[in-house]
Amino acid sequence: MSTIKERVERSLDALDAGRPLAALVDEIIREYPDPYVLANREAARLLVKHTGKAMDPRFVWWHQFDSGSSSPRTFNGWKHSGVPAKSMQLIELLIERFDAQFQDAPDQLDQVGGFYRQGARVGRFDERNEVRLLAREVQKDLWALDFAEVYRVAIQRFWSSHGQNFRIVAKVNLLGKAAAALSRDLISQLDWQRLQAVAADGLTTGVLPTLALLQQDATRPPLTVSRYAFGEADRGSLYRLTAADGRVVLYMPWSSEAVRGFDSELAMARWLREHLQSAEALQAFVEGAHVNPRDDAGRQLIKVHLQGIAASRSDAMAVVALTLFRRESSKPLFDVLVDQVSIEMHQAAQLMQSNADLRKAMWRGYLSAFLKVFGGFAPLGWPMSLTLLGAGLGKVGLDVDAAATAVDAQARQGALREAMLDSLYTALNMIDISFTSSFASLTYDAPPHEFKASLGRWQEVRSATLPVEGQETNTLVAGELMQTGRLRGVRVANDGSCWITLNGLVYRVRYSPDLSCWLIVPSDNPFAFAALHPVRLNDQGEWVLLEPPRLLGGAPPAPAQLSSLRSELWDTYSRTGQWASAKLSTKAIVRQKDVLIGAGVVELAAGKGFDLDTHGLPCLLVEGKPMYSYRKGRQFFNALIEDYTHKASNVNDVFRYGTYVHPDMDDYIGRLADTLAALPENNAVTLYRGGNASRGTGGEGYRSGRLQVGDILVNTDLSSFTENPYKACEFASTGSGEEEDGALRSYDDSSVIFELPAQRYQGGRPISPFSIYPMEAETLFLPGHYLRIEGLQQVYGEGYRFIHVQLARVGEPGTAAVYDLRTGQPFDREVYRARFRNPAVADRFFPADGGRR
Repeated sequence: MSTIKERVERSLDALDAGRPLAALVDEIIREYPDPYVLANREAARLLVKHTGKAMDPRFVWWHQFDSGSSSPRTFNGWKHSGVPAKSMQLIELLIERFDAQFQDAPDQLDQVGGFYRQGARVGRFDERNEVRLLAREVQKDLWALDFAEVYRVAIQRFWSSHGQNFRIVAKVNLLGKAAAALSRDLISQLDWQRLQAVAADGLTTGVLPTLALLQQDATRPPLTVSRYAFGEADRGSLYRLTAADGRVVLYMPWSSEAVRGFDSELAMARWLREHLQSAEALQAFVEGAHVNPRDDAGRQLIKVHLQGIAASRSDAMAVVALTLFRRESSKPLFDVLVDQVSIEMHQAAQLMQSNADLRKAMWRGYLSAFLKVFGGFAPLGWPMSLTLLGAGLGKVGLDVDAAATAVDAQARQGALREAMLDSLYTALNMIDISFTSSFASLTYDAPPHEFKASLGRWQEVRSATLPVEGQETNTLVAGELMQTGRLRGVRVANDGSCWITLNGLVYRVRYSPDLSCWLIVPSDNPFAFAALHPVRLNDQGEWVLLEPPRLLGGAPPAPAQLSSLRSELWDTYSRTGQWASAKLSTKAIVRQKDVLIGAGVVELAAGKGFDLDTHGLPCLLVEGKPMYSYRKGRQFFNALIEDYTHKASNVNDVFRYGTYVHPDMDDYIGRLADTLAALPENNAVTLYRGGNASRGTGGEGYRSGRLQVGDILVNTDLSSFTENPYKACEFASTGSGEEEDGALRSYDDSSVIFELPAQRYQGGRPISPFSIYPMEAETLFLPGHYLRIEGLQQVYGEGYRFIHVQLARVGEPGTAAVYDLRTGQPFDREVYRARFRNPAVADRFFPADGGRR
């Protein structure tokens, strides 16, 4: 049995080989031409263009009515009531378009319809739920867009830019499937060696499949390729790889047991003949070969041909039957696979209608019959291209409808990534290492401040107080202290965790392949989002902590009571980063959805619609009481939270200034507070909040010394924090928000960022899955949470500086002075209470006796 040291070293070597391949997986998932993602992206761009806001398109509906009433309070001048004659979400409209009669009369669109944040059943459509879009302008954009062409261009770009990477990941998947088959004795050692040789020259037993190796194709593959086509619609369900000695390997990409070896063609035919006699196995083969829901005839033909093989009178007759469907190829295996998936993608594109097709349909008078293409988002079902990359539908774990229509795009992409990396994990033979952290290390998606960091100029920390103090463990760590290689000076525990001694204290460390160094990490969560704390051995063999170099001009001036801190983390997030920010927000949304599902947010029963409360808002009525939070699969709904996120200022203006936009705001605040209180609290991640003077949340009180460490703050409104530090910097910035990607944001002396470390707060409710602006990765706090200032610094870097305030929850402070979190001014309960028309609203959050809610 391998020693702990050998297993850890193998794990590190496998990570070196695997991380570049994992990066390819991420690149392919990001650039894969998924029609739903493309349509969602185009709809989001349309919303930003016309509203200036990054709204989630799934919250925007087009409702069309038979008539309308003029209204000076609505954006388009019209309001409507009753049930719409036609309704569709914006993404559907992107494909289906407006009705034919409006193509030549666009001015009528705004009279008979409008864009709204709620579905067809709410009954009232006016300024309260409108989205500020003009239908006639949207129609111009739809004709300019030509989505079918966008999709075709995306396909061409994908194969032009990422075709080679697709081949590499397809090789990794085959190697992973083959390694799994070898472990289950489904193939021989000789089969395994031959499959390695098919993937690349130089890939033999004991050699890790590195990116450099897999970039090279096999010059003399020992296996020739045949494909079985059980009908014209067969997209590539069965490949035969034949050696010169007659031995055969079957490759069935869709199957959970995708690779299987046989002594001969006859033995292969025998297995297929017997296997296909099972109704369940036959159905699996049919689904692997054909998934186009529009082609029942093609599906039936494939089934008949497979049944014919199962009904063969002998194994020899099964060989003859199979010969009828065999297609020989002179090309290597991965050329054949790439050709097949390219054909499939282009077939999908052909089913999407271009603007030219739509115009022809208009001229001929059958547009309404022609525009039945929304189901064509996944016209060929689950793509074989994803299956060949290791993400077969069964492995991804999504039901067919959710997978095909990408109802939850974030969950889908996360599931794709994990499925593909599972194949990589197997191909690297990391299963044998048996550390639970091994797969986590391979799949770990390093945050931007880690993978973008450059440690070349980092210096040893000379301060007597180290910034990692407090992260040490008080538990005795048993394990061998390693003396050589990358593990020198590292103590490895039996579970594979790694530890070092720094200044007499024991810290957990994680090796970063991106930085080629060890990092001090939280002992209970080595992959937590945190600032970088790299360490290295000095000449005396002692561990030292590193910090970023100081600026050439030194730190910017700061008040005497404030220390200045250089931070690699904030060097990254103080700049714009569109893709990286979206990725962090997406992770947060997926995490929050998991929290909500785990807490039991009720799921709408299949075939059941939502109810309406007395205000006409969607809900579920439980024993006559409205429950506003519910879900359909991984889509979450709460009309009160949707409304709040759409116009948060309307609500918070009551808390801040006593300004009422609507007379029933106190009632709405009560119902909103009730529905928020019913959501689960969660403090598993660090949260951030940014502000500046223009937003009414500034850092002047901290710079002046009026607010100091130990002071107590309280939030007096609905307070939003984010999991995404890019977003915190966006709100702390004084810029326009239109900076180029990668540009440094602008900050001034009022810029401030608050931080709530994980596990140091209570009362935060995850609301992004319900929000019209989900990418804000928002956690919301009801008023009345007391927070102590634990840390206070000026954070600075090249071209920026802001105040950084670290907070932690405390109990109600009694008679001690308390300051408003937003303004920094002393909090006076009576002044606050006077803002509300109904003082009971204030009493709910700040009871007269000072008790907690």
